[in-house]
Amino acid sequence: MASKGRLSEEKARTLIESVVSEIVESSGGEMTRFTVASYFQSWMKSRALVTSPGTAVRYSGIVESFLAFLGAKKNSSLASLRSEDIQAYRDRLAAKVSTGTVNTHLKVIRVALGKAVMGKHIESNPAKFVDNLARSDKHERRAFTLGELRKLLENATEDWKTMILIGLYTGLRMGDIASLTWANLDLQHGEITVTTQKTGRTQILPIATPLQKQLENLPSSDDPREPLCPSLFKKKSTWLSNQFYDLMGSCGLVVVRTHQASSVHKGRGARRIQSDISFHALRHTATSLLKNAGVSDVVARDIIGHESEAVSRNYTHIEMDTKRQAMNKMPDITLTKQDGTIESSKS
Repeated sequence: MASKGRLSEEKARTLIESVVSEIVESSGGEMTRFTVASYFQSWMKSRALVTSPGTAVRYSGIVESFLAFLGAKKNSSLASLRSEDIQAYRDRLAAKVSTGTVNTHLKVIRVALGKAVMGKHIESNPAKFVDNLARSDKHERRAFTLGELRKLLENATEDWKTMILIGLYTGLRMGDIASLTWANLDLQHGEITVTTQKTGRTQILPIATPLQKQLENLPSSDDPREPLCPSLFKKKSTWLSNQFYDLMGSCGLVVVRTHQASSVHKGRGARRIQSDISFHALRHTATSLLKNAGVSDVVARDIIGHESEAVSRNYTHIEMDTKRQAMNKMPDITLTKQDGTIESSKS
């Protein structure tokens, strides 16, 4: 085959693997042969057992994107995967998404192939030699101003108003809030109990007075399994993010996104303009409001769910009354004085 010019690298590799497999099997052993696709699919199944559902979905999307880029090569031997293939994927992705997203894709691919090396399915990790992109486009996030929060609440649907107030007064992430049911609430004692998707940490959070008022005014259900925000319940994070961005756009807080091609941004395939505010900024806002109210860093971290050595190792136990007092030092953005300033919450 070689003398006639018909022996490609992939064919040679397949022949060699076949011979080695026969030798191993003849001695009573068994050799697992992976294609690129079958290996990544196998790796994803193993990851799904040890990661949160949200992380598993994110990893799965990255793997699907990478395999789609490889095209027919995904059905080739795992050992045929080259650094050049991964670098080409990186460069193609860089034209569509942010640098941070590109580097996240590289990290996941690097980890997956690292496991392949440990399992002796390949000799070296080809992704190890592909550099991350420089974070020249790193975007600084900021907290919302109280005026911006009022605009959001004035234009939000009831479900989004609930989402925003929970995000502001608890620091919970969007996906966790969208998954809340009435079973998570104890309005009599003013508490929310939730196990977060990202960390798996169960938190019992006091309900601040403005949030308590909002929740008490919602149409409740006799079924504790009913969602708190029905129109947003268990929606994908990307969908929720897009809806929230549109809400911010309707308030004039961000540039309204369009999918029309232009000389700079070429429709849906182009990299999106990043905003310095998003739903996640409510966590920054909550932290800022707590600290501005004189709440200690340890208490603020415990409420918002930020990991710290003192909290994560249980060196410090924060009493519920302490957290409730801290919560009620935050301003009530649902009330406005005659001079346009924000009322403070009262215990």
